[in-house]
Amino acid sequence: MNKTLRYLLRIAGVLVGLLFLLWIGLIAYALLNKATLLEKARSALQERIGGQVRIGNLDLSFFRHFPNVTARFSDVLLRDSAWPQHQHDLLRVAGADVSCNILQTLLTFHVQIGEIDLEHGQIYFYTDSTGYSNTYLLKHQKPGPPGKSGNAPDIGLTDIRWILERQDRHKLFDLDIHRLRCHIGQDRRLLHLQIRDAGIVVNSLAFNTEKGSFLKGKKLTGNFLVDYNTASKIVQFNEAMVAIDDHPFVFSGRFFPTVHPDPFFLKIATDDIPFHLATALLAPNIQQKIDVYDIDKPISIRAQLDAGAADDKTPQIVVHLNLDNASVLTPAGRFTGVSCKGSFSNEGQRGEPRGDENSVLRFLGFSGQLQNLPLRADTITITNLKFPRLACDLHSHFPLEQLNDVTGSQTLQFTGGIGNMNLHYKGPLSENDTAGTAVNGRIDLDSATLVYLPYAFRLTNGKGRLLFKDQDLLIEQLSIRAGNTPIAVRGIAKNLVALLDRNTEDVGLDLNLTTPHLDLGDLAVLAGHPTAGAPTRSNRSPFGESFARIDRLLKEGAIHIGINAGDLKFQKFAGAHAKADLVFDDHEIRLNRLTLEQGNGSIELKARLDRKGSGANNPVSLESHLDQVDLPTLFMAFNDFHQDAITSRNLKGKLSADIRLAGAMTDKAKMVPNSLKGSLDFTIRDGQLVDFAPMEKIRVAVLKNKDLSAVKFAELKNHLDLDSTTLIFQRMEIRSTAFTLYAEGRYDLRTGPDWSLQVPLSNLSKNQNGGIPPDSRGNDSKAGPSVRLRARRGDDGKLKVSWDPFKKALKKIKHR
Repeated sequence: MNKTLRYLLRIAGVLVGLLFLLWIGLIAYALLNKATLLEKARSALQERIGGQVRIGNLDLSFFRHFPNVTARFSDVLLRDSAWPQHQHDLLRVAGADVSCNILQTLLTFHVQIGEIDLEHGQIYFYTDSTGYSNTYLLKHQKPGPPGKSGNAPDIGLTDIRWILERQDRHKLFDLDIHRLRCHIGQDRRLLHLQIRDAGIVVNSLAFNTEKGSFLKGKKLTGNFLVDYNTASKIVQFNEAMVAIDDHPFVFSGRFFPTVHPDPFFLKIATDDIPFHLATALLAPNIQQKIDVYDIDKPISIRAQLDAGAADDKTPQIVVHLNLDNASVLTPAGRFTGVSCKGSFSNEGQRGEPRGDENSVLRFLGFSGQLQNLPLRADTITITNLKFPRLACDLHSHFPLEQLNDVTGSQTLQFTGGIGNMNLHYKGPLSENDTAGTAVNGRIDLDSATLVYLPYAFRLTNGKGRLLFKDQDLLIEQLSIRAGNTPIAVRGIAKNLVALLDRNTEDVGLDLNLTTPHLDLGDLAVLAGHPTAGAPTRSNRSPFGESFARIDRLLKEGAIHIGINAGDLKFQKFAGAHAKADLVFDDHEIRLNRLTLEQGNGSIELKARLDRKGSGANNPVSLESHLDQVDLPTLFMAFNDFHQDAITSRNLKGKLSADIRLAGAMTDKAKMVPNSLKGSLDFTIRDGQLVDFAPMEKIRVAVLKNKDLSAVKFAELKNHLDLDSTTLIFQRMEIRSTAFTLYAEGRYDLRTGPDWSLQVPLSNLSKNQNGGIPPDSRGNDSKAGPSVRLRARRGDDGKLKVSWDPFKKALKKIKHR
């Protein structure tokens, strides 16, 4: 046994010695014939590839890959015949190391390449727009010598820039390979490329150069396996682990490089990646659209690229991600507590060209909060990333105060109540585009309380429904209270949705208010100007610009209001069956028509109020027609019109009048003193003076035997002019059951009356029927012989009646 072992060891030693001698012989031969070998290598390579080959120098290394021999070629250059046109070298490296496997070479009698290492250079695979490619150099122009081919060598790359440019298919792949080792194994027709120690920076990974590059500027590292089928020319990999900027990704894919137009299928998966790190991997055209969003916590992504369509050079991109209790920043604001299933596709409509116009973002089972407003949506869809359009259903049950921060309104502030929202929205996300915007659904209000901030006008106990129909807002069955006045509101805000999108054309608000009892005092603050202390709230709302336009509509826009009140009250005035047509337009309030019943009479009124800025009085004008209005009730309602010459206690009768007045009103809905001017044409029927002090003065002075405590008049007509504090009336016939006289003069609110009274002497002989006044003869009728009296306030403040034979009272009137 020991003898046999000794023989075996001797034989092995002899073989090793022979191999060593052969290795020494090869070294000696290579060293002695280095120049000849370099020229043979250059000639053989150029003959086989049919292009220009340049090799600067050849060095041999016998220990770098011992026992293999390594040939180091410096300044290696390969160029195709069309290089003068495109100027791209297929290969240009500072060094190329080719190691020869001595043992396999001796056993097979063919040179066996063990490894090829390329350093410091560039590999450029170029194809122009006509389809010409410099890669023809890689195809054998002439077959090699017959015999069994060797195994594929391992590949090593160091500081190599690899570029694949396909101008005919708008593709550009550009990689800076700092290091890469590839061991190539073979199983029949399948080559196994084991990539190790890869360190690559992506300059371009553009599947469509018009859209830009994926992974631009990103660093790729990892160890993974790639399979290449030499028969079908298919490149594939499954669950390859690659780190992009040190974050792990899993890639699976299949590429078909020999099939037109370069179909491929790629799946990408990663977990716990920051949102903006993920979007930075996308092409700029996609990244720009998605970077307006942000997610505060890492996300998990599953992406798929499919370039299998022959009629579309852009690959189909599908991305899926799930969110759970995340904070998401969007153009509409920051949503918190977001949970949903999200997806992106650049082929929203199958068969249509892939790109921004056909891209779609879809979110299913959405729930979250927008500035504490809870929201829920079954489906949210954003289409056409070039001109984004949103379609969604929104549902929420919320305290109404939460709308304040969401809307950012500087006009309306909710202070209480509950809202229930169910809306469907379709329209553009851009404010400059209003085409096709539609909102449908409803918002139900319960126990709503809100304040109209510019006038501190408070509404309470709101309950009802707001309906959205396309671009209009309809108010249905809304009940609310203003002070002690209950109001039922119905109406429409036409094109309100367009107003939110900056289109102010044809925007109008029409309301109909119905109430059994209307106290105008509850609405009086609206007649003034905005309060100086109207709060300006902090506006952090993403909808600030949109709702600012709503604010301007409410403060300055045209709002038409129809009012129907069973009873109407203002201070001491009361009426019934009031109907009004009211317009708020900018700083102007126009009462186009008000009709109401007052006892057995009626009142019609038109008015205009110009609301000036803070600190200024508000000009007001009105025209009114009174028909058979009860005189004492009218005087009582208006505080005897702020005079004490004749009061509601002294009057009976029915008044018909046409009134034209202009003046100024305070922001408390009270007339500015001394501001009224105007005129009045009136008729009084069934008139009666009761316990009127001037009548007693006349009785004492002239008609001593007459009872003037209750005097009934025939029809009275006259024209009055009002100038500031002075009321001037023309000559008026007063024909009564007790006497006939003619009166004219003025009444000054500061100094009292100054009347000229003409008492015909015929009164002394007449004995009128005390119950029936005689018919009036007219204000211009002749009085005959008369006594002239003057009624005015004395120094003691009491009314004095004196003789006025020289008509001094009339002269004072004419002088004015």
